[in-house]
Amino acid sequence: MIGTTEPSHPQHFVRDFARIAGPYWTGRGRWRPRLLTTMLALLVVAQVALAIRLNIWSADLFDALERRSTDRAMTQIGIFGLIVLGTMATNTAHLVVRRHLQFDWRRWLTTRVIGDWMEDARHYQADLIPGDHANPDGRIAEDVRIATEVAIELASTLFYCILLLITFVGILWSLSGWISVAGLDVPGHLVVLAFVYAGTGAVVAFLLGRPLVRATDTRQTKEADFRFSLVRAHESGEPIAVARGEPLERERLETVFETIARSWYDQSIGLARLLAFSSGYVALAGVFPILVGTPRFLDGSLSLGRLIQSGQAFQQVTAALSWPVDNLALIAGWRASVERVLMLDEAVRIVALEAARTGETALNLDRVPTSQLGVRDLWVATPDGTTMLSNLTLQVEPGQHVLVDGDPEAASALFRVLAGIWPWGRGQVVLPADAGMIAVGPWPFLPQGSLRQALAFPGTADRHDDAALQDALAGVGLAHLAARLDEMADWTRALTPAEVQRLSFARIILLRPHWIVLGDATDALDPDSADAMLRVIAERLPQAGIVLIGRHPGSAEIFSRRLTLERAADGEVLLNEVYARRQAAKMPRRRPLGVIDRMREGYGR
Repeated sequence: MIGTTEPSHPQHFVRDFARIAGPYWTGRGRWRPRLLTTMLALLVVAQVALAIRLNIWSADLFDALERRSTDRAMTQIGIFGLIVLGTMATNTAHLVVRRHLQFDWRRWLTTRVIGDWMEDARHYQADLIPGDHANPDGRIAEDVRIATEVAIELASTLFYCILLLITFVGILWSLSGWISVAGLDVPGHLVVLAFVYAGTGAVVAFLLGRPLVRATDTRQTKEADFRFSLVRAHESGEPIAVARGEPLERERLETVFETIARSWYDQSIGLARLLAFSSGYVALAGVFPILVGTPRFLDGSLSLGRLIQSGQAFQQVTAALSWPVDNLALIAGWRASVERVLMLDEAVRIVALEAARTGETALNLDRVPTSQLGVRDLWVATPDGTTMLSNLTLQVEPGQHVLVDGDPEAASALFRVLAGIWPWGRGQVVLPADAGMIAVGPWPFLPQGSLRQALAFPGTADRHDDAALQDALAGVGLAHLAARLDEMADWTRALTPAEVQRLSFARIILLRPHWIVLGDATDALDPDSADAMLRVIAERLPQAGIVLIGRHPGSAEIFSRRLTLERAADGEVLLNEVYARRQAAKMPRRRPLGVIDRMREGYGR
């Protein structure tokens, strides 16, 4: 039995995120993100320098006003214009560089996550294991975006606040002067007050905002579940319509949506509490240092300009110290998205480790240099350890045509193993070493786009010329589609199930594999059409080995071997093999050419 995916422990959170996202900067040859990061850091330094200059300008301006000096006031107005222009240029450049870095990191991480997820059937396998990793579409499209964009934003503002704190603490200290407390002269009293003020605010805001983190995490999960339900309803539109199931499905969607309500209300309450406190906290921060410094201004020991400057410096220090409080909601949302990305990454890692296992207790996939196909001492299980197929040995020789029918569960398990997409079980699976094998299930994937692309999949559309594509379509009775090669459509919906299965055989004709493994690949066809599909493949690819696993509506005449999977009373699956006899007197063979000729004329459409 495999493990389940669980959220990261708090102290491992940053480490786990750095493991999957950090190589964007640390990988070899990653000079571009390093350059962008350096540029962003320099622009932050420029922003802090401009904030310092604006603080000094405030003191100079109000001193000039206090002295009623027109010349000094006009000079300060000109300096202010330069500060504004510098601020505009710096902030604009900062925005451009930051957004460029955000998207570049998102592109890199998205490519990595999709690459790991779509490798070696892991996207399929990860859906089968327990754990909190559902809705991979939302995790890749939305959570990766939040994880990267918000991380850059948080890092940028944190660096800004650290520099702001370092510089303005010094300014505030110099402006504080000395005050007498209980007969003692105390320096830097405004710095002490700033730290006490910000510390008190941080503690109160943290206590008020703790429920917000849980509510935000829950809400994002429920939102993703709702999006997934909508996608599933859209993809199942025809079955729902045929069954007249719209009222029940509508009620289910409304029920799923209502699960968002509780987390929304909890999040709203948390945000309201935090906003109420932060509003008063920010408003008081602008007045508090002025009130504290007013006695020194009134006794003449502090000029008006220095009073205003100390008030601004106090605000800058408290703002820098309040970074965790101000970004609590943003951090909560970012944390939730990163956790969701980590859960998907963990699920992919678990199935990858399972597939990589070797030895007596593992399902060993051997790609041998010689042309062989088969299994030895095969035992197949579900991800939770339930046996689906046991003690099976089978070897297929090149050119043989083999039918494996019988128990549906066992047949399905055998097909997935021979297709190379099932890692749970033990035994030996021998597959050809080259790429000359194709596996086709009951519902072949047709990518959206042109019919040419759907027909050439998984290859590219330019791999085959029009003559080859038209010949393949005619060979499987789809000649009427030849004129639609460049038509754009969702071909899974545009074609009937029987046409989709015929199209999969047209792909086989185009790819010309040496081995063909079919899993219920003819069950949507009528018996004559199902036999015709196999005969056209046997005629076009006489040296290819064909293994059809599952239900075949036609006859077994085309097969040289027939194996039946029978489940005994104790649950064990037994394999019975019968060699098909083609004796002219008992079972006359049909002439394949006649069937193909009729197909070219539109037979079976």
